[in-house]
Amino acid sequence: MQDHHHPWTALTDRADSAGNAPALRFPDTGGNASFKEWADASNALAKALIGLGVRPGEHVALLAENRIEWPIVQMAVAAAGAIFTPLNTHYRRDDLIEALNHSAARIVFTNSQFRSNAYLETLQQATNDLMHLQHIVTIGSRHDGLECFDALVERGRRSTTALPVPDPDVPGALLYTSGTTGVPKGAVLTHRAMMMNARETARRLGIVAGDRWTSIIPLFHCAGCIMNIQGGLQTGACYVGLPAFDPVGMFETIQSERCSVLSGVPTSYLAMLDHPRRGDFDLTSLRTGTCGGADCNGDMLKRCAEAFPIPQVCQVYGQTESATLVACPQSDDPQRFATAGLPLPGYDVRIADPESGDILPSGEIGEIQARGPMIMLGYHERPDETEETIVDGAWLRTGDLGYLAETGHLVIAGGRLRDMIIRGGENIYPVEIENLLQEHPDIEKVAVFGLPDDYYGEIVAVAFVSAKSITKGEVQAFCADRIARFKIPAQVYEADEFPLTPSGKIRKGELRSLVLEGKLRAGA
Repeated sequence: MQDHHHPWTALTDRADSAGNAPALRFPDTGGNASFKEWADASNALAKALIGLGVRPGEHVALLAENRIEWPIVQMAVAAAGAIFTPLNTHYRRDDLIEALNHSAARIVFTNSQFRSNAYLETLQQATNDLMHLQHIVTIGSRHDGLECFDALVERGRRSTTALPVPDPDVPGALLYTSGTTGVPKGAVLTHRAMMMNARETARRLGIVAGDRWTSIIPLFHCAGCIMNIQGGLQTGACYVGLPAFDPVGMFETIQSERCSVLSGVPTSYLAMLDHPRRGDFDLTSLRTGTCGGADCNGDMLKRCAEAFPIPQVCQVYGQTESATLVACPQSDDPQRFATAGLPLPGYDVRIADPESGDILPSGEIGEIQARGPMIMLGYHERPDETEETIVDGAWLRTGDLGYLAETGHLVIAGGRLRDMIIRGGENIYPVEIENLLQEHPDIEKVAVFGLPDDYYGEIVAVAFVSAKSITKGEVQAFCADRIARFKIPAQVYEADEFPLTPSGKIRKGELRSLVLEGKLRAGA
């Protein structure tokens, strides 16, 4: 199969050449599709979207957990020439309003709810605050007055509407990542960038037709909708999706589906490695996989390789702004546990001094910067932040610290320039939580920072100054319906005053040290 630069041409080609091969499997919910069934459903839905008024370059949003309709919507939006805008399933009211208004999406696909997050109810209650939204399309159920996924697909099957000619160099996705200003930033990625990144990653990992690729990563993450979906599409591998991660559920899926590839984050690998029931399952079908995120430990990966076994598991490095991965080892690279491997073909990587910007030699730690055709075009409607992030005309400032070994392998140092917390693979920016807690009537000053955690890598902590005593439960309840659950502070501390820099900025590192030394009062 030739290299494709647009997902719709790749899917239609795969449907023509290997249409009956399994493409999508969601064993928990019973959804399955061959490449031909996937292409037929997405083709019909694309025509229905055009019938609803969707035009090339417009944003179409999706808010749903991993399920069979997810990749069908993804490919339909691409086929219609629109820009796919998946939303974080942890988002609550404020997050959703910000993302939908910022993207100006007129259509959002959603199911009623997943676990405790009532997507549909939240969207309907926020209607008056959603300036552009015209259609809510429900998945898995019908609701009076709303469009329905199944009905749209059937309508599209009867349509004679012509689809636009695929253009790989236009924006194909708007993927939101938390912003340092406290609001989500939308990274704009072209089809060519995403397809190239997924293809080169799959090649490094040695993925081939017939592989079954499962993942703990939600599809709204770049690693889900780009690396997993588009990587599998281009190699002929089948994506095996789960609605949420649970170690035993993952063991059962690997065993029953005979999965050969696994993607996850350090938290998930550690949970599986230490789980007392792991030995009850046959995981020998696993061959390779990826582990990316904060504090990826080489010794832990080596233990996974031997114990699961998953012999060719690799540490990888990337971010949304780079269309997923910047570096990935060959699946047999002896340095695949301790390093993130060599940069992907097409990427140049350099290390810059955080203060001076000077380029550093091998072995010296600094900010990781990447250049290549796969980096984002920029942040949607945020030119100032784009200019700060893409420098010297082409180099992406990642904000992460690392160094290049003499061999060219990228080594992640574990620190970040930006004041970001990474909890179990989720990026969290303290200023967003601080802005929310400043609205609490009894909080005078607030500081949010990360604390080390053996399971999540980091957890969210907050310290506040207040004339009144505020319990941890009260702080968490205040946040509960406003921000995603993973952003809600796990630890709360009271302070009489904050340590400040000469310019008046809070010394968060000193606050963190006070907590770790037991010198800050924990909230009741």
